[in-house]
Amino acid sequence: MGSLIREAVLRQKQFYIGKLLRLGIFSNDTSLQQWTISELRREYERIAAYAEKRRRERFE
Repeated sequence: MGSLIREAVLRQKQFYIGKLLRLGIFSNDTSLQQWTISELRREYERIAAYAEKRRRERFE
């Protein structure tokens, strides 16, 4: 059971790290590997919300 949870945590971290790298905000995942899932998720949500706001402003 512990290995399943560990694998799920690792997959979720990699998901958010990949998203942040694709946004171009970070150049590599070395420092992101040290972040918690909560930190990664909050940073992704913050950046994604800002990007969405900027996109909407462009079309107004």
